[in-house]
Amino acid sequence: MGRWLLAAVLMSAPLVSSGHAASLPPLELQILAKALAFLDPPLAGEAVVAIVYAAGNPDSRRDADALAAEIGSSLRIGEATLTPTVVDSAALATSRFSLVIVATGAASARVLEAARAQHALCVTADLAAVRAGTCTMAIHSNGRVEIYINREAANGAGLTFATAFRIMVHEL
Repeated sequence: MGRWLLAAVLMSAPLVSSGHAASLPPLELQILAKALAFLDPPLAGEAVVAIVYAAGNPDSRRDADALAAEIGSSLRIGEATLTPTVVDSAALATSRFSLVIVATGAASARVLEAARAQHALCVTADLAAVRAGTCTMAIHSNGRVEIYINREAANGAGLTFATAFRIMVHEL
Protein backbone atom coordinates (compact mmCIF):
# COMPACT_ATOMS: atom_id res chain seq x y z
CA MET A 1 0.00 0.00 0.00
CA GLY A 2 2.84 2.40 0.90
CA ARG A 3 4.56 1.91 -2.46
CA TRP A 4 1.33 2.51 -4.37
CA LEU A 5 0.69 5.69 -2.43
CA LEU A 6 4.24 6.90 -3.04
CA ALA A 7 3.95 6.05 -6.76
CA ALA A 8 0.63 7.93 -6.98
CA VAL A 9 2.13 10.99 -5.28
CA LEU A 10 5.21 10.97 -7.52
CA MET A 11 3.15 10.53 -10.68
CA SER A 12 0.81 13.38 -9.76
CA ALA A 13 3.56 15.75 -8.62
CA PRO A 14 4.15 17.29 -12.08
CA LEU A 15 0.44 17.97 -12.42
CA VAL A 16 0.29 19.71 -9.07
CA SER A 17 3.47 21.73 -9.53
CA SER A 18 2.88 22.78 -13.14
CA GLY A 19 0.82 25.78 -12.06
CA HIS A 20 -1.63 27.70 -14.15
CA ALA A 21 -2.35 26.53 -17.71
CA ALA A 22 -1.79 29.31 -20.22
CA SER A 23 -4.71 30.64 -22.28
CA LEU A 24 -2.73 29.84 -25.45
CA PRO A 25 -1.42 26.30 -24.97
CA PRO A 26 1.79 25.10 -26.68
CA LEU A 27 -0.02 23.92 -29.83
CA GLU A 28 -1.61 27.34 -30.32
CA LEU A 29 1.75 29.05 -29.79
CA GLN A 30 3.17 26.77 -32.52
CA ILE A 31 0.28 27.80 -34.77
CA LEU A 32 1.07 31.44 -33.99
CA ALA A 33 4.69 30.84 -34.96
CA LYS A 34 3.58 29.48 -38.33
CA ALA A 35 1.07 32.33 -38.81
CA LEU A 36 3.80 34.93 -38.21
CA ALA A 37 5.56 33.66 -41.33
CA PHE A 38 2.64 35.09 -43.33
CA LEU A 39 3.14 38.65 -42.08
CA ASP A 40 4.26 40.94 -44.87
CA PRO A 41 6.98 41.89 -44.15
CA PRO A 42 7.82 39.07 -41.72
CA LEU A 43 9.42 39.67 -38.35
CA ALA A 44 13.22 39.61 -38.47
CA GLY A 45 16.12 39.94 -36.05
CA GLU A 46 15.72 40.29 -32.30
CA ALA A 47 12.09 40.97 -31.40
CA VAL A 48 10.36 41.44 -28.06
CA VAL A 49 7.05 39.74 -27.37
CA ALA A 50 5.08 41.77 -24.84
CA ILE A 51 2.90 39.41 -22.84
CA VAL A 52 0.33 41.76 -21.38
CA TYR A 53 -1.68 41.28 -18.21
CA ALA A 54 -4.33 43.41 -16.54
CA ALA A 55 -2.98 45.18 -13.45
CA GLY A 56 -4.69 44.14 -10.26
CA ASN A 57 -5.99 40.93 -11.81
CA PRO A 58 -4.09 37.96 -10.33
CA ASP A 59 -5.61 35.50 -12.84
CA SER A 60 -4.39 37.68 -15.71
CA ARG A 61 -0.89 37.88 -14.19
CA ARG A 62 -0.77 34.08 -13.69
CA ASP A 63 -1.82 33.60 -17.31
CA ALA A 64 0.89 36.02 -18.52
CA ASP A 65 3.51 34.21 -16.47
CA ALA A 66 2.32 30.84 -17.85
CA LEU A 67 2.48 32.17 -21.42
CA ALA A 68 6.02 33.45 -20.84
CA ALA A 69 7.02 30.09 -19.36
CA GLU A 70 5.67 28.27 -22.42
CA ILE A 71 7.73 30.47 -24.73
CA GLY A 72 10.82 30.14 -22.56
CA SER A 73 13.83 32.44 -22.81
CA SER A 74 13.35 32.87 -26.57
CA LEU A 75 11.55 31.45 -29.58
CA ARG A 76 13.04 31.27 -33.07
CA ILE A 77 10.59 31.95 -35.91
CA GLY A 78 12.04 32.23 -39.39
CA GLU A 79 14.58 35.06 -39.30
CA ALA A 80 13.32 36.37 -35.94
CA THR A 81 14.22 35.50 -32.38
CA LEU A 82 11.35 36.40 -30.07
CA THR A 83 12.11 37.18 -26.44
CA PRO A 84 9.13 37.34 -24.08
CA THR A 85 8.64 40.00 -21.45
CA VAL A 86 5.65 40.23 -19.10
CA VAL A 87 4.18 43.75 -19.10
CA ASP A 88 1.38 45.43 -17.16
CA SER A 89 -1.20 46.80 -19.63
CA ALA A 90 -0.73 50.30 -18.17
CA ALA A 91 3.01 50.20 -19.01
CA LEU A 92 2.61 48.79 -22.52
CA ALA A 93 2.47 52.19 -24.23
CA THR A 94 5.99 53.00 -23.02
CA SER A 95 7.43 49.59 -23.95
CA ARG A 96 9.17 48.51 -27.16
CA PHE A 97 7.88 45.30 -28.73
CA SER A 98 7.15 43.61 -32.06
CA LEU A 99 4.32 41.31 -30.98
CA VAL A 100 1.71 41.44 -28.21
CA ILE A 101 0.18 38.35 -26.62
CA VAL A 102 -2.73 39.30 -24.42
CA ALA A 103 -3.32 37.30 -21.23
CA THR A 104 -6.78 36.55 -19.91
CA GLY A 105 -8.73 39.70 -19.07
CA ALA A 106 -6.17 42.13 -20.47
CA ALA A 107 -7.64 42.94 -23.89
CA SER A 108 -8.57 46.61 -24.06
CA ALA A 109 -8.54 49.64 -26.32
CA ARG A 110 -5.36 50.76 -24.51
CA VAL A 111 -3.57 47.54 -25.48
CA LEU A 112 -4.74 47.78 -29.09
CA GLU A 113 -3.62 51.42 -29.34
CA ALA A 114 -0.16 50.52 -28.03
CA ALA A 115 0.04 47.65 -30.56
CA ARG A 116 -1.04 49.98 -33.37
CA ALA A 117 1.58 52.55 -32.41
CA GLN A 118 4.31 49.89 -32.74
CA HIS A 119 2.73 48.26 -35.84
CA ALA A 120 2.59 45.04 -33.81
CA LEU A 121 0.27 42.09 -34.09
CA CYS A 122 -2.00 41.64 -31.05
CA VAL A 123 -2.80 37.95 -30.35
CA THR A 124 -5.20 36.41 -27.82
CA ALA A 125 -7.20 33.28 -27.08
CA ASP A 126 -10.24 35.53 -26.52
CA LEU A 127 -12.33 35.50 -29.70
CA ALA A 128 -14.72 38.06 -28.17
CA ALA A 129 -11.81 40.54 -27.93
CA VAL A 130 -11.05 40.08 -31.62
CA ARG A 131 -14.72 40.47 -32.52
CA ALA A 132 -14.87 43.65 -30.39
CA GLY A 133 -11.76 44.99 -32.11
CA THR A 134 -9.57 45.14 -28.99
CA CYS A 135 -7.10 42.60 -30.43
CA THR A 136 -6.15 41.53 -33.95
CA MET A 137 -5.88 37.72 -33.93
CA ALA A 138 -7.42 34.84 -31.99
CA ILE A 139 -6.27 31.24 -32.30
CA HIS A 140 -8.22 28.10 -31.36
CA SER A 141 -7.29 24.47 -31.96
CA ASN A 142 -10.02 22.30 -30.48
CA GLY A 143 -10.07 19.47 -33.01
CA ARG A 144 -9.30 21.81 -35.91
CA VAL A 145 -7.27 24.96 -36.24
CA GLU A 146 -9.20 28.21 -36.47
CA ILE A 147 -7.59 31.62 -36.75
CA TYR A 148 -9.66 34.78 -36.60
CA ILE A 149 -8.39 38.16 -37.80
CA ASN A 150 -10.06 41.50 -37.15
CA ARG A 151 -9.41 43.23 -40.48
CA GLU A 152 -9.94 46.73 -39.07
CA ALA A 153 -7.51 46.14 -36.21
CA ALA A 154 -4.92 44.73 -38.63
CA ASN A 155 -5.31 47.67 -41.01
CA GLY A 156 -5.08 50.13 -38.10
CA ALA A 157 -1.72 48.65 -37.11
CA GLY A 158 -0.51 48.66 -40.70
CA LEU A 159 -0.32 44.86 -40.78
CA THR A 160 -0.73 42.88 -43.96
CA PHE A 161 -0.81 39.14 -44.42
CA ALA A 162 -0.04 37.07 -47.49
CA THR A 163 -3.08 36.27 -49.61
CA ALA A 164 -2.56 32.53 -49.06
CA PHE A 165 -2.95 33.10 -45.30
CA ARG A 166 -6.01 35.32 -45.63
CA ILE A 167 -7.74 32.55 -47.57
CA MET A 168 -7.20 30.14 -44.66
CA VAL A 169 -8.45 32.37 -41.81
CA HIS A 170 -11.74 33.89 -40.71
CA GLU A 171 -11.70 37.63 -41.29
CA LEU A 172 -14.05 39.60 -39.11
